[in-house]
Amino acid sequence: MGELHDALLAGGYHGHKLEVLLVRILFCLFAEDTAIFEKNAFQEFLEAQTRPDGTDVGTRLAEWFSILDQAPGERQRHLPDYLAQLPYVNGALFTEYFPFPSFDAALRERLIRCTYFDWSRISPAIFGSLFQSVTDPVKRRNLGAHYTSEANILKVIQGLFLDELR
Repeated sequence: MGELHDALLAGGYHGHKLEVLLVRILFCLFAEDTAIFEKNAFQEFLEAQTRPDGTDVGTRLAEWFSILDQAPGERQRHLPDYLAQLPYVNGALFTEYFPFPSFDAALRERLIRCTYFDWSRISPAIFGSLFQSVTDPVKRRNLGAHYTSEANILKVIQGLFLDELR
């Protein structure tokens, strides 16, 4: 992911849109390794549904992310199976639109290489921190959406009822 980040940055893709893109990709990598998606769905999508030269990866990712942001009842009826089987991901991670980066063969290959890592070993708590970092601070404050670490949550609920349960 670090190499992917650096390559996108070197290609002129930066700022908020880069951060959001990487969080979305990280979510997809985690989702295919934890049964949120079908096993290897993201990897197979990248390998089979994008051109080897990488020229369509940005467009194809935009399509993939758009479907994740739509409840099944709101989707078009004649989607290809690799898109139709995707779950709806609420929480607005995939809602914001921005131009996607240009990929080439090497950048596509870096992204595909990320799919070979077992992302299920990553703590889900990291996503709260990442989501907060890519959300507009004003919107986040208005929604009351603030990441709270597992340690801080346990500090609160420990005395309320966990101690008695244990």
